[in-house]
Amino acid sequence: MKARTLKPIPMLVLAVTCMVAFSGCSEQVTDFGFDGQLRGMVVDQNGNPVSGDIANTALTVFALGDGEQLPTEIRVQADGSYANLHLYPQAYTVWIEGPVVAPGEQRLDLTGDLVEHNITVTPFLTISQPGNATISGDQLSVGYEITESAGHVAEERVVLVSTVAKVGVNTGNGPRWQTRELTLDSNSGTATVTLDSDLLDMAQERGGGNLHIRVAARSDKASAWNLSIPVTISAP
Repeated sequence: MKARTLKPIPMLVLAVTCMVAFSGCSEQVTDFGFDGQLRGMVVDQNGNPVSGDIANTALTVFALGDGEQLPTEIRVQADGSYANLHLYPQAYTVWIEGPVVAPGEQRLDLTGDLVEHNITVTPFLTISQPGNATISGDQLSVGYEITESAGHVAEERVVLVSTVAKVGVNTGNGPRWQTRELTLDSNSGTATVTLDSDLLDMAQERGGGNLHIRVAARSDKASAWNLSIPVTISAP
């Protein structure tokens, strides 16, 4: 009895098919077609940016797609901006949560071009950007102003001085960064912060030679903090 043999052409087709199959399995798919683009600013009633804290979800824009159960969270940056440029292209219900009086939900269609959507809110506490920051010796002086919205009282107030550009109330200290926090006893005035050697050394070593100053305050009606936009000053 003769042994059966495969014809050359079917064998060649089989080999090519296997090569294509294995190469397809090893290919890493990175593009899922998620090109729905949303960005904007969070501003107050005067058109001024409302600052967020990128390190937490205290001020967050939510986008819930049609048919989805959980919304996408988009944290508001220190300059008041927010963005997600890789959402699934469909219609979304968008809203914002945080220590602000917020508008109602908005419906946005992200199946086309980039959608620019600004959100106007009333912060519980409006905090001006720190002003007139100066350094004399080891003392940093900076002006601050906190304005309370109707029904809100500033229960806690601090000025933060850090080697971290987007310093927040929970930044603290670590092996590669330093932060100093001074409690404020009024809604306006001039704060004086002592600049110790650990802070200044870290500013030069890891902070690009800069210090970043921010004022934060918490309303008696909230657990989250309102923050100012940070300012930057050269460390001595």
